[in-house]
Amino acid sequence: MKKNIYIFFSTLLGFISSSMVVILAERWIINHALSLGVQPDPYFYLYEYGYVPQYFSIGIILLGIFLGFSLGRKWWKIVYIEKRHWRKKLRK
Repeated sequence: MKKNIYIFFSTLLGFISSSMVVILAERWIINHALSLGVQPDPYFYLYEYGYVPQYFSIGIILLGIFLGFSLGRKWWKIVYIEKRHWRKKLRK
């Protein structure tokens, strides 16, 4: 149960991080177009408008979910199975 929760939250973190990348890309595109004096044309997909192409948004979000899941499994193994915590051990 603890492993499933750990992997779920690492996948959620990957999703949130990738969503932030898409948001920053949209913001950059909008600011760049406005600095050139051009009104950017939004794309219409998934019943919403966006300023980056659909394949970019979906690809980055799927990549974030995949990397979050992979890193969750990897770090579960490192922290809980191999018990590598990177703490300095106190000498007696």
